[in-house]
Amino acid sequence: MYTVQNQEYIRVLVADDDESVLECYLTAFGDEEQTNQMKALDALAAELFDTTKDIQVKPKFNIVACNQGADAVEVAEAAAKKGEPFDVVILDVRMPPGIDGVEAGSRIRALDPDVEIVFITGYSDIPVEELQKRVPPPMHLHYFNKPLSFSQLAEDVVTMVGNH
Repeated sequence: MYTVQNQEYIRVLVADDDESVLECYLTAFGDEEQTNQMKALDALAAELFDTTKDIQVKPKFNIVACNQGADAVEVAEAAAKKGEPFDVVILDVRMPPGIDGVEAGSRIRALDPDVEIVFITGYSDIPVEELQKRVPPPMHLHYFNKPLSFSQLAEDVVTMVGNH
C-alpha cells in the first residue's frame, strides 16, 4: 500500500481471460461514484448516531488488468523492479492458451513472497491443498469460486492488505 496526499492506495493486479470479467473488476475496484456514496453514507451515519470517532478514509485501488498469465508475470516483474510491487494479485485459474493462473501465481510468488495471491475459478478441479503446495505460503493465499461478488472481493482485499 502506498500513500499520496493522505490517501492510501492498494495496488492490485488482475488477470482473467474474459474481458467482461475484467470490466467487472475494474468497476468494483475503481468506482469513484460508489466510493463517494459510501463516504456520504458514513458521514450521515456519524451525524445521525453522534459517533465521535473520525470518519476513516478507506483505501482506494490502483488496479492493473491483463488477460493472460504470462502478461501478469511480466507486469509484476516490472513493478517489482521499479520498487512498486503489487499488494494483491488476483488470478483466474484457467486462462487459455497460455500459462494458467497457478503457474503465474507461482512465478509471481517467486518475485514477492509476501504478496497476497487470490485464485478465482469457475471449476474446482485443483484442490486448495495443491494450490498451497505450488504457491506457498498458505497465509498469503486465497481461493474463491465463481460466481462471486466483485464488490465483496474488493472489501476482502482491503482486509487482506490491512492484516499485513
